[in-house]
Amino acid sequence: MKNQIGLHMGYWWGTEASDDLNRMLELTAQAELEILEVNPAWLLRMTPEACQKLLRRAKDCGVRFTLNGGLDATNDIASGDETVRRKGIDYCIRVLERMSELEMTLWSGVNYSAWLRAPQPEGDAQEEKVRACGYAVQSLQPILRAAEREGIDYCFEVVNRFEQFLFNTAQEAVAFAEAVGSPRAKVHLDTYHMNIEEDNTCAAICFAGVSGRLGHFHAGESNRRVPGTGATNLDWKAIGRALRQAGYAGAVVMEPFVLTTAFNAKRTRVWRDLSRGATLEQLVCDAQTGGRFLRDVLEE
Repeated sequence: MKNQIGLHMGYWWGTEASDDLNRMLELTAQAELEILEVNPAWLLRMTPEACQKLLRRAKDCGVRFTLNGGLDATNDIASGDETVRRKGIDYCIRVLERMSELEMTLWSGVNYSAWLRAPQPEGDAQEEKVRACGYAVQSLQPILRAAEREGIDYCFEVVNRFEQFLFNTAQEAVAFAEAVGSPRAKVHLDTYHMNIEEDNTCAAICFAGVSGRLGHFHAGESNRRVPGTGATNLDWKAIGRALRQAGYAGAVVMEPFVLTTAFNAKRTRVWRDLSRGATLEQLVCDAQTGGRFLRDVLEE
């Protein structure tokens, strides 16, 4: 079974399509991609009727949806504050219960704690990490029961040390998923983050695959440009071989952040234009090039 290739909606943020999910869908289809990855906040603010209409358009375009995004300090399920944890649990269950409206069966991201959370300046960071992981595992029990009911894979994204501290490698993430215990608890790997944290990216992919926990995969250059659109520090052929060896048949979603005009540019640290001054038409062409490049890599 061939991997479907997709694109995170954040690629279109900062363009004329920034506030129009229908337009993002159209552009993604023009780029010959099979998946558009959306954010939970967008899902929650849509009415069921709007979801039905968007889903019909997606099917007409031959595109399906996955969900990517996580939590913040107000609903961190790994927080030491029980009220905050409860708010996060309720939020996650609400998201899971809405996902069927867009026929989504996968939620990835920093959905186990707050994105951009770091240890408190005072105190022992390792002790805080152990406590936070414990709170997260406990909070995830009712969340994963909901995921099981809804038939959704709940994938923990492994991000770099500057974006989270509970875990930063595939080995740590697999151990966390095992502690959670549900068959729906999966690991989400990303080439951008692995390039920073892993000793061996391909070994990390194979480890997650052999564990049976590899549930989702993000592809991006080491500077978060579209794969295959410029010089690269990554051995894409080796990454493709590792995914095949891991038996990974899931989605491979590009998550490029290239525009300084995107509303999340400061949080994703985009301080210069990585699009090379691309027009919207060129962004579509670049996404198309990335999709074709990844298909070649995965099929070699």
